[in-house]
Amino acid sequence: MKTKLTLDTVAVSVLIFMTVLVGLVILIGVQAGIRITVDLPQNHVIAPFQPIKMTFSEPVNFELASSVIWMDPILDGYLEFVDSRTIQYVPISPFELDTTYTLSLSPDVLNMDGGELKKPRAWEFTVREPLVAYLVTDADQSSVWTMDLNGNPPQRLTDESTKVISFDAARTGEFIIFTVANAQGGIDLWRVTRTGSDESILLDCKFDRCTTPAISPNGQRIAYSREAAGPTPDIPFGSPRIWVLDILSGQNSPVYADQQILGYNPTWAPDSNKLASFDGLADRINVIDLLENKQYAFSSNTGGPVTWSPDSNKILFTNIDQTESGLRTQVRLVDISLNESQTLIGVKDERDYSYYSLTWSADKEKAILGFRAGEDKPSQILWLFDPAMLEGVIIADQPEYTYNSPQWDPWGNAVLFQQFKLKGAFNPEIGLWQPGFSEPLVLAQGIMPHWLP
Repeated sequence: MKTKLTLDTVAVSVLIFMTVLVGLVILIGVQAGIRITVDLPQNHVIAPFQPIKMTFSEPVNFELASSVIWMDPILDGYLEFVDSRTIQYVPISPFELDTTYTLSLSPDVLNMDGGELKKPRAWEFTVREPLVAYLVTDADQSSVWTMDLNGNPPQRLTDESTKVISFDAARTGEFIIFTVANAQGGIDLWRVTRTGSDESILLDCKFDRCTTPAISPNGQRIAYSREAAGPTPDIPFGSPRIWVLDILSGQNSPVYADQQILGYNPTWAPDSNKLASFDGLADRINVIDLLENKQYAFSSNTGGPVTWSPDSNKILFTNIDQTESGLRTQVRLVDISLNESQTLIGVKDERDYSYYSLTWSADKEKAILGFRAGEDKPSQILWLFDPAMLEGVIIADQPEYTYNSPQWDPWGNAVLFQQFKLKGAFNPEIGLWQPGFSEPLVLAQGIMPHWLP
């Protein structure tokens, strides 16, 4: 006997099949438990400050999930709840070189519905070595180049036709921000990736001049100095003021509502919430806490660099003061959290040492200060010292050389700086010092050295 298939029979059969299939999928899913993927490069080599993102196959409870996540070896960092399916581990201290890290999750219930991670999971990764970024300028070019410390040939990062004025490198190591003059007489902000790809304009400043970019340590915002163009070409640019551009949202606005507060050369604190800048008209350092919406001001008349302590609570800067012995450059220490200041170096100096270059390392017990080698010598040398004990050693003082712009690597181990001879042809060099060096190592000819982690 032949059975005649009708449309209704086929529809019911398909429905039954789909119901069974869905049931099997649910059963298999329940048996498999919650699945997880971790956002790591294919070679499992990451940047020193790279967040590690974990994505779950279904919503999880942050407290339950956090209790099963482990990092070995232990690193100073925290877990951040991005959304119901995503948690990321954010390092506060950089992942160490020459170390294999393991991110692991233990089996347990991860949400209020009883969803479980059935089996232990683990991922291993290591940390990449930083690059050195610097500017090469001559009659034909002004480009950003990078090099490693293993002897490989340098690589051009920005296009040869792009004339770079200045730049900053992200602590994340993934991009740099640089400035370029435009056809309207202004200066724009540009961006390029670590590999030299996707070079593009980030902020069209039109007739205004946007300079001295500073990338927040978390890589989310750009602080810069902006000079507004006059209403006509024959009227000079306005005084510089500090602006902040949010990279993700595109929001771009002045930091201070008060137009009387000027600013140049912004410097972020390690926490990415506090920002210092120099007001040359008022002769002061302005500091703003963007999270707490608090403002501070400290007298300074040198225009020298400001450097932050690793905990983002203190700053070091220079100021020239009238003493019983005459004008003396001094190093000032300010505790922002207490709003207290003191003269750290230079109270009883017999002569003016012209203190200038300053940088505090990730290690709170190490900082570098540049000062004049002798009363009759214009050259600057570099001193590595402990800000608490005021003890240290000279790290760069070759005769006929002068040094400035020191930059610590993420771990506070090695230092980059600018050096050049006072006599002869002007050939600026990028120098490197690290423990064990009897004298600086010359890496390349160029200016504006930065670490690109």
